[in-house]
Amino acid sequence: MTPGVPEAALAALSARLGLPLAFDDDACSVMVGEQPFSIRRDGPGDRLVVSAIVADDLPDAPSRKLVEDLLNLGFGLMHDGLPAVARDPETGFLAAFAIFAGDRLVAPEFPDAFEKFAAFAQRLADRLDKERHAPPAAADGAGPAPALHDAGYLPV
Repeated sequence: MTPGVPEAALAALSARLGLPLAFDDDACSVMVGEQPFSIRRDGPGDRLVVSAIVADDLPDAPSRKLVEDLLNLGFGLMHDGLPAVARDPETGFLAAFAIFAGDRLVAPEFPDAFEKFAAFAQRLADRLDKERHAPPAAADGAGPAPALHDAGYLPV
């Protein structure tokens, strides 16, 4: 990979976090609090993919509101840098991720975008954990849902 905007964005994040980002096969791990995050340089256009596991699996009886919100998150993929959620069919893990296209990436803004994504992933992990431990009758009212962006998808 040729040096460019993704490397400048990663350097800005490294400076913000106060630690070097050590890449192995174009990926690295970063801990924010107790939450691990993965950053991967990927594909054409030198895009950056940031991800975090937010749950080991879905709650046994997810509320309709949770299912709706998770499905709404799929629209994040249509907008650079907005989060999406996916479930690994082999492990059951739910992961939040955001894709930052290299040709639209603004290096000095990437640390703020990473911090917003980290806060989003933590809120989502907390919400999934809360719903997993909610009594079945109370699952639909288990805490406030993350606010929807005015375009209908959840913001970072």
